[in-house]
Amino acid sequence: MKRLVYVTSDVTYVRDNYLSLLQKITLPENLPEGCQIAGAVLLKVPTKLLLKNIIGLQLLGAPDVSFALLRNMLKARLNDPRVKLLQQRGIEIFRCSSVNKPEALEFLAGLKPDLMVNMRTRNIYKKPVLDLPSVGCINIHHGLLPENRGTMCDLWAWIEDRPVGFSIHWMNEKIDDGDILERCQIDTTGCRSYIDIPYRSSQFEADCLLRCIGRISREGRFVGVPNRTDQINYTRTPSAKIIAEVRRSGKRL
Repeated sequence: MKRLVYVTSDVTYVRDNYLSLLQKITLPENLPEGCQIAGAVLLKVPTKLLLKNIIGLQLLGAPDVSFALLRNMLKARLNDPRVKLLQQRGIEIFRCSSVNKPEALEFLAGLKPDLMVNMRTRNIYKKPVLDLPSVGCINIHHGLLPENRGTMCDLWAWIEDRPVGFSIHWMNEKIDDGDILERCQIDTTGCRSYIDIPYRSSQFEADCLLRCIGRISREGRFVGVPNRTDQINYTRTPSAKIIAEVRRSGKRL
């Protein structure tokens, strides 16, 4: 395996918009021998949707997440430090709204990737994209698989005082379904607000991802843990009622 493609959203609610993670996983000396980054895809989140979410989060009582989104949106639209980083490291950038678009497929096919890595996007990869890389596509899922599927898994785990963490897994046509490469539990001690958790997680995601890439480079496809269980916590974005209960418990959003 030699050619990697990273895919992430142009705006996330991670405090530094995933900048520190990208700094680490694009540094040539951190990559396994023989591996190179063929390109990066930034998926544009519509500004109207972001503004709707920013206002909605404020009204729902999640100001920390709202401000993080606003700050990251302004940086991404005006002078994105991640774009500067990728350009300085000679990594070709492609912008689109979905990896499934014909123009995205054409760009990706031209890169001839061996492995694609999905990081904090809500894109559901369709079969033509999944079939492009010679080895496959992997995803960083922000919950501990196989039990925790859906969206905002780390938030729900924190709310319910369950273990918080992330998993890296192979992607297939089902959501959060592919076999697991690694799971990593995150210590949330000292996290007063939920917004601290995605940022703390990102510090561990970089090392875990590089380990997985290294093992795939040596062994090809491997399975760390089968992604199968009868005990699934399937979560979605919390309602206003749940957010109010969380705030009353002393946790900030």
